[in-house]
Amino acid sequence: MKQRHQDATMWRVLFGGLLAGLILIAVPPSAVAQRPDADEDDDDDGPTALSVGNLSSDFTFGGSGRYNYDGGARALMVSGPNGSLMVDYASGLGTGQFDRDTRRTIGAEALFGGNATLFDEFLRLPISVYIPIRINLDYRYLQPRNPDQSNLHRGGAGLGAGGGAQLQLPVGPDFIKDNLYVRGSALLVPAVATTLNGGDDETARTIGDDTPISASRTRMRRTLDLNLEAHFTELIGEDTGIMAGYTFRAYGRSREEPSSVGDVIDAATLSGSYVQTNVQHMIRVGLTW
Repeated sequence: MKQRHQDATMWRVLFGGLLAGLILIAVPPSAVAQRPDADEDDDDDGPTALSVGNLSSDFTFGGSGRYNYDGGARALMVSGPNGSLMVDYASGLGTGQFDRDTRRTIGAEALFGGNATLFDEFLRLPISVYIPIRINLDYRYLQPRNPDQSNLHRGGAGLGAGGGAQLQLPVGPDFIKDNLYVRGSALLVPAVATTLNGGDDETARTIGDDTPISASRTRMRRTLDLNLEAHFTELIGEDTGIMAGYTFRAYGRSREEPSSVGDVIDAATLSGSYVQTNVQHMIRVGLTW
């Protein structure tokens, strides 16, 4: 009963955080604080999209890769000019070793914040260049097939930045002219990740290259997030179009628990010794507005 109560509380906290992120992603700041005298012809920050796709993951976690899977998950993403929210689910994932097979996994990751504009028009072209600044919240649930292993609940929080650009094509056929947005960004997100509850204490075990990794301890994590989207706005209706996108994420974890500000600096500057724990690829399609 106590375990169920802890799980229910954890899900409520997670749901609240992700819902707040979704609101910040889907509603641009200009819609919240519009100037009364703002010009109606001013360009907006760009379209928002709802897309689906297959998320390919290579996940290894805990001592000796105890929690581990390699396969595809069904995923849904909401993305906008201020960030993204992705949710994924998969079941029946195998590793070739039955005691390490994964019965199911559920993940959610939010990146939300704002953009510091560098150029509204770069080299006199309709290309805006900006620095995306993002808060990162994420959660991963993993249920092993082996009944002797406890379920894993892993969460993380961080703050990152990078570079981004958006192009609105001003030429071409009528159905493309001023209706095609191409948006891309690259982020480096240092974060602190820890086990929320569950997970086996693997302090004496090792992963891959004989690196001690505990499933229960806090670690610094850094994520490289690459995102590219093409939006054909108003292709279906006045405010509705279609989009296609590609997302790549690579996660690395520190070998030791963070103990000083220097560990945070290492995560943010690609320094220090890190072990790769997850690589994700996702091609997606959806609607944009």
